[in-house]
Amino acid sequence: MKYLRSIVCIALLFITQHLMAQEPWKNPIQKEERLGSPLVETSPFVFQEKLYLLENNQRFWDIPGAKPGDNFHEDEVRIRDLQTNQIISTPLKNHGFGTVLVWEGKVYVFAGDYGEGKPWRKMTEITMTSSEDLVNWSKPKTILQANDNEYFFNTAVTRGKDGFVLLYETSDKQWKPFTFRYMNSSDLVHWKEIPGAVYGVDKYVGGPALYYEGGWYYTLYLESLNPGYETRITRSKDLVHWEDAPEDRPFVTFNPEHKNIPLINPNISENNASDVELCYFQGKTILYFTGSDQTTAGDLQRATYDGTPRELFEHFFKAEGQSDVAPKHQGDWLPVLEAGTEGNGTAIFSTEPLRTRPTESQLAYQERQLGAFIHFGPATYIGADMMSVPAAEIFNPRRLDADQWAQTAKSFGAKHIVLTAKHHNGFCLWPTETTDYSVKNATWKKGKGDVVREFVDACRKYDLKIGLYVSGGDKHFGCTSTPDPQGERKIVGDVHKYFPVFLEQLRELLTNYGEISYLWFDGAYDPFGWDVMDPETQQPLGTAYGDAIHNMVRLLQPNAIVMGGTKPDVRWSGSEQGWAAYPLSNTVQPGEGFDKWVGPQSAGWIPAEANLHTRSTWFWKPDSDKTLRDLPFMMNVYSESIGRGANLLVNMTPDTSGLIPAAEVKRLEEFGEAIAQTFSQPVADYKESKNKGKTIFNLTIPKNQAANLMVLEENIANGQHIKQYNLESFDGTNWQTIAEGSTIGRKRIHYFDKVKTDKLRLTLKGDKSKMELKSFTVYQAD
Repeated sequence: MKYLRSIVCIALLFITQHLMAQEPWKNPIQKEERLGSPLVETSPFVFQEKLYLLENNQRFWDIPGAKPGDNFHEDEVRIRDLQTNQIISTPLKNHGFGTVLVWEGKVYVFAGDYGEGKPWRKMTEITMTSSEDLVNWSKPKTILQANDNEYFFNTAVTRGKDGFVLLYETSDKQWKPFTFRYMNSSDLVHWKEIPGAVYGVDKYVGGPALYYEGGWYYTLYLESLNPGYETRITRSKDLVHWEDAPEDRPFVTFNPEHKNIPLINPNISENNASDVELCYFQGKTILYFTGSDQTTAGDLQRATYDGTPRELFEHFFKAEGQSDVAPKHQGDWLPVLEAGTEGNGTAIFSTEPLRTRPTESQLAYQERQLGAFIHFGPATYIGADMMSVPAAEIFNPRRLDADQWAQTAKSFGAKHIVLTAKHHNGFCLWPTETTDYSVKNATWKKGKGDVVREFVDACRKYDLKIGLYVSGGDKHFGCTSTPDPQGERKIVGDVHKYFPVFLEQLRELLTNYGEISYLWFDGAYDPFGWDVMDPETQQPLGTAYGDAIHNMVRLLQPNAIVMGGTKPDVRWSGSEQGWAAYPLSNTVQPGEGFDKWVGPQSAGWIPAEANLHTRSTWFWKPDSDKTLRDLPFMMNVYSESIGRGANLLVNMTPDTSGLIPAAEVKRLEEFGEAIAQTFSQPVADYKESKNKGKTIFNLTIPKNQAANLMVLEENIANGQHIKQYNLESFDGTNWQTIAEGSTIGRKRIHYFDKVKTDKLRLTLKGDKSKMELKSFTVYQAD
């Protein structure tokens, strides 16, 4: 417990320092490396969970002896995959000063058009092109034309409070060169000037970037130091009235001791840090900027910030002694405790673009479809009472066999297993250092056992992905929430004292057992929920603690899927009886969260999972074999969960010996056999793989066989776009509808009255250009 007390002290000190830091201001951006490239204007961006870089390549850099402006009609705006370091496409040629925006599954590139017969850098048009795959780009479209006696230079685009905002540098002679002007649009095509929205009329500016975070428009700009140039930051609520960060807080500055810059005299010192652009990727803000001396070329560099862009920007405007960047902490596991509410406990709604397609980890999870749940712990020994806290000694599974668990899961087709590593009573199935209430004080193996270790070893042996259920509520510690409905729950116990204990338990699980694919956070009795209120003030806790927990998972297991919490990758379907609502959308729209079992701050691609207890209780209890679900019920569950586009988690219940009872093993094996029998022999299936935008699919039935079951799958890697389907059979003269529905998503299983025909026709409706059917199969099922 001495170790625990030190952990608690560290965590509490960390939180206190985070909220009341009194350190001098310090720039938190960490320069990482020089890339040896002459590139100047670059834009990092994230698309489909991968990091890319938009590059503005000037042709004269590639030609020995060439000078600025030579061969400028060959300049190009191109896309580099930063994982492979390969150029994957060139959206625009004969263009310069390009920038990028990712919005609703598309990448938009904006750049100045050189035109024909014009001198270098005398651009009067801004062009836009877009792509859904970074390979095929739309026909370039002129979206903005200069005023009389005006030229365009750099540009930047962001999603703002109401629509989109575009910034461009102008040569308008009423202001200093490169003054920024701001336009707005609702569709990224038609742009209007925002009255009074300018910046830089009274000083030199340039190299802009534009972002909207937390109700503020942030502009990065170049400040002339005479000599030298550094990037600074300013912000505005309305794009008219601006607040600059203090002069002694440059966003990025240069290193005058550095020489050997690409394409210039190696004796010239760096005196520039310009053209900063950034994005958020895998828990960090990624920045690219250029050095050099503002003449022939740049000196491309990369930097990072360990946090979100919003946190980074706000740091430059904090009063002295109130920095929101946490000080260095002991150990590498404590996450930054993010502020999750504004004002009087009101939840923050994300300003990030709505994600309408799965991440790679979400897609892998949805492809698995079927999983197993294991409820096991002290409740197994006290009649499935999961809210009581019996002595640790009661836990004694003398015949525990995790291989049997894994084999049983495999028998019905499960692809992952989730184990209750810690349930509401607080008992830990691993030898944690945080509490005495664990297997260390169990009778089993004289306190030397580790259920989690045996479980993960068995999963890997049988090629099953590993999931861990970790209850936020802890009856043994004395910290939970009341069992009231969402929005009415209240904290029980000292959540601030318990928080670092829970974090350390989570750290142990995420660092001591190899790769974990799935974290399952139960909303019941959770003291860290966004809606849980202080019983005295009646103010909700907000998302701060939940977001910190999520940050830890992302830091230690970046590929893990998270069920529940304040930033869920997966949501509950609303049923412990194994069904999901239909129609079922994978995308939760802003404002729908409360009705979709997530907090109001959550929106985007959040697929649903149904779970099912195969007995009358989640934990085993004596004489409960008679309550096992029968096979027709199980098959109906399969159709009403996986068959509606959700995932399904089927519970397994080891008894006091540590083995899953024989009757349950048999029932689950029968379930697997029934699934295989139903879907193993199709009557006919559609085999064309590339059909994006296609709406009608014809299926020939050999030998006029009977059919009564259809399975449809949508290519959800590109999102969910099919909104209606209609299946017709041909009777020799007419087509007649035999099945119809709305959403498909990952999978749609649809039974219909048995028909005999030689032709079936499937018609789809939805977002026509984006619809893509992955499979269309019919069966004859009992």
